[in-house]
Amino acid sequence: MRLFVSLTPPDHVLKHLDGALDSVRTMTSPESGKGPPALRWVPDELRHITLAFYGEMPAGTVDELIAGLTLELATHPPLDLRLRGAGVFSSRTLWAGVQDQAPSTHSRRNGPLVDLMIACELAGRTAGSSLSRHERRRAHLTLARARGRVGADRRHRGGARHRGERGHRGETGHHRPAAPGAAVQLRQFAEALAVYEGPVWTAGEAHLMRSELGAGPGGGPQHRSLAVLPLTG
Repeated sequence: MRLFVSLTPPDHVLKHLDGALDSVRTMTSPESGKGPPALRWVPDELRHITLAFYGEMPAGTVDELIAGLTLELATHPPLDLRLRGAGVFSSRTLWAGVQDQAPSTHSRRNGPLVDLMIACELAGRTAGSSLSRHERRRAHLTLARARGRVGADRRHRGGARHRGERGHRGETGHHRPAAPGAAVQLRQFAEALAVYEGPVWTAGEAHLMRSELGAGPGGGPQHRSLAVLPLTG
C-alpha cells in the first residue's frame, strides 16, 4: 500500500483559492491551444497538505501505523492555518504555502505544524517506513504540475514498463521532460500568487490516506482515507 498522512482544507478555503487562481489565469499568458496543455491542475478532491509520506508499506503494518499516529496526534492541539504565497519545486510543481497562525508553545525550534509533521514521520518510522524522514519540511498544497512532452512521455513510459516500474519521480528518481512553456507558466502563476492570503481555518483532524496510482479519472491517482486522526492535545 502506498500511504501518506495529510490535512485537507475545508471547501470554503479551496473555493477562495479557486477564485484567486481564476483571477491569475486572466493575467498570465494563455496556453497556445496547439497540442495538450502545458500544466496538469490538481482536482479539488485530490488537494491536500502532506504531513508525512510513507511510500509502499505492507498491508499488515496499517493497524500498527494507525495506532502510532493516534497516540502521537492526540498530543497535538488543533491548528489554525491559512494558505499563503506560492512557489515552484524543481521547475515542475506549483504549490501554495501553508502558514501557522500561532507560534509553537511546545518546541523551541519549530512551529506547531512542523512539530506535527515530525510526529507523523516518527510514527511512520516506528511502523517500518523508510521514506518518512525529511531534512527540510515545507508544508504546502500542490496546485499544478508540468505535463511531460508527448514523445518523451511515451518513451519514458515504455522504458518504465520494460523495467517493471511506474515511471513516477518518487519511484524511479527521474522526471519526464516538461512540456514546452510549462516552466514559464509555472513561474508566472507563482509570481502572481506570491501575495495570496486565504482565510484562516482550524484543522482538527488528519487522515491516513492510501494512494492508488492510475486508479483515478484520466489515469490519475485515487486517494482513500483509511483512518481519521483527531488532534486533541
